[in-house]
Amino acid sequence: MKKALTITMVFMTLIIYAQDYSHVSNPVVGVEIFKGSDALGPDNTITVPDGYFVTFAKEGYEWWWSYPDDSTYIIPIDTNTALPSSYRFFTYEPTDFLIVYFHEYAASGSTFSYNEAELNNSVKLFPNPTTSEVALNSEKTYEIQVFDILGNKVMELVGNSINMEHLSNATYIVNALDVESRESLSYKVIKK
Repeated sequence: MKKALTITMVFMTLIIYAQDYSHVSNPVVGVEIFKGSDALGPDNTITVPDGYFVTFAKEGYEWWWSYPDDSTYIIPIDTNTALPSSYRFFTYEPTDFLIVYFHEYAASGSTFSYNEAELNNSVKLFPNPTTSEVALNSEKTYEIQVFDILGNKVMELVGNSINMEHLSNATYIVNALDVESRESLSYKVIKK
């Protein structure tokens, strides 16, 4: 029993100290080590490439970042620094080095991401999340099916609004088929 408790304590300690809250959630797509001689002084900076942002492995080295507009205002880099595309970084010490993590911007749903512009004429289901009723922002008639997350059909109706008040708080998939055009739409809805 004592051995099991010791193993559990060691395991929990590793989990707690393994957490790195200083970096963003986008996955690292590249790592590079820069020497001070690669970026010596504000006239010889490294620029973050388009489509990426960077984070840094350690603080304590004398590295600095600056704005892309050739501003002379410089800020020290630490593990909480994340620089977007076009920002620059450099050092004054040729013997220093810096470990840089490259991250791609995500298409949606994550920190440091961008969302593609939605078309104004697209049919949306709102409000989402909901506590009772959701509706399609369309005057058309739809054959609507609601499924739970396991794929079980929990509702079926015709119209353009759904009363979900009697359903449990969960995530549901709503499939709507336009009666006239036979265009199929699908939405994830959170019932609170």
